[in-house]
Amino acid sequence: MYDNCFGSIGRNGCNILTVHKCLQDKCSFYKSTQELEEDRKKAYLLLAALPPDMQRYISDKYYNGKMPWAKSKCSV
Repeated sequence: MYDNCFGSIGRNGCNILTVHKCLQDKCSFYKSTQELEEDRKKAYLLLAALPPDMQRYISDKYYNGKMPWAKSKCSV
């Protein structure tokens, strides 16, 4: 039932949270893989709209100097 969650590792396990059992409908982190991709596209659009110096700062701090939002053709 919750196997389509982006954090699911099968057998009712979670790769995102440090819990021993999937919380299913009680989990506030539940998100399908498709929802995760849509949210990532939205975030990339916001990052791409920032001034270049701010984009560089964020890429250096959080993305090891890479700017995945600059390469992707995001449209939501």
